[in-house]
Amino acid sequence: MKKRSKIHASQQVIQILHKLTDFHYNMLPGRASAGIWALLRAWDFHDRVVLLPANTCYIVLWAVLKSGNHPLLVDVDPRTANLTVANLDATLMSNPAVVIPSHMYGLPAPMSAICQWAQTNGLKVIEDAALALGATVDGRPAGTWGDAAVFSFGLGKIADNQVGGALVTDDPTLAHEAERLLAEVPFWDDQLMALTNQWNGLYWSLHQYESQNPRLLALYPQLFDLYGDLTVYQLTAADWVDLPDLLRNLPDNLARRAHQTALYDAHLPIDRFLPSLVRPAGSMLWRYPLLVASEQRDDLLAHLWEQGIHDATRWYPSLRPMAAVLAPYISQPPTPAADSLAASIINLPLGVHVDETDILEIAGLINNFMNEITE
Repeated sequence: MKKRSKIHASQQVIQILHKLTDFHYNMLPGRASAGIWALLRAWDFHDRVVLLPANTCYIVLWAVLKSGNHPLLVDVDPRTANLTVANLDATLMSNPAVVIPSHMYGLPAPMSAICQWAQTNGLKVIEDAALALGATVDGRPAGTWGDAAVFSFGLGKIADNQVGGALVTDDPTLAHEAERLLAEVPFWDDQLMALTNQWNGLYWSLHQYESQNPRLLALYPQLFDLYGDLTVYQLTAADWVDLPDLLRNLPDNLARRAHQTALYDAHLPIDRFLPSLVRPAGSMLWRYPLLVASEQRDDLLAHLWEQGIHDATRWYPSLRPMAAVLAPYISQPPTPAADSLAASIINLPLGVHVDETDILEIAGLINNFMNEITE
């Protein structure tokens, strides 16, 4: 009976995803990056250029490399942290095959324009909705655009199952080949969990200091060799047991996040920071993105950490340093907007583990910090 209920949990997840996206083919890789890897392999792309935002998660870069293709970083709109068609136009001379737009921080990327651009120029589109579960994009739910889309249910995501991802598409041939490929990858186990914990600790330190000490970059090729298997795996049936309830509770989760976002808006001294990121219609924040002058950002973070607010982070760092050493054969274009955002972003916690008291405490600490540095 226990085994049957576990299998039923994964089937329930697929049914819920079908209702969320209306895509006909839904599968559950171990993480979103495994879905990206499978899609690139299923299209039989090799040694092709894949476009991705310069400020997306490093694991997207790893998925492209693991698939045998070449990541090309694209600068983003400094107002939204997302890709734009104007920036994508500059990449056409590289003859790209795929573009992977991401909805950074839960702010919708202009998917309608990006998909039209991709169709005109013969590119495939993988919509990365890892940070945007529950958001709407150009009037449609996030994860319903492009040739395929991926979601993440990993640690810290909107539906936090600690592990897990989803791949959705309406292309039966693509779905069947991706499913075949994913069925052949290793299962998540204690060894992969240990490697994950090791890598998370290492990367947290490395990305903080790589710009100050460029010699650290020489470590990335060996670390990719040691930890690259974390990019692609599948999960056992037991790993999906809690996810159906997390997805059923998504409306309450989203309402809570909207309320928390409004509290931050009301109590943070926004006018004393850099201009805030624009929130397009349909935004649903993954974390609350706060832009702070780069010379103050790390001091403010240290102040919050000293007060026990360890969920305040500087994600996402620019991928330029890592890409330069993991893909030295491809010249990365300048990405000043993404680099600037990486130097000024602070993400404040949102979600089911945060309450109104937490929000007011964090806002108070930030207000006190700003008062001290301006006295």
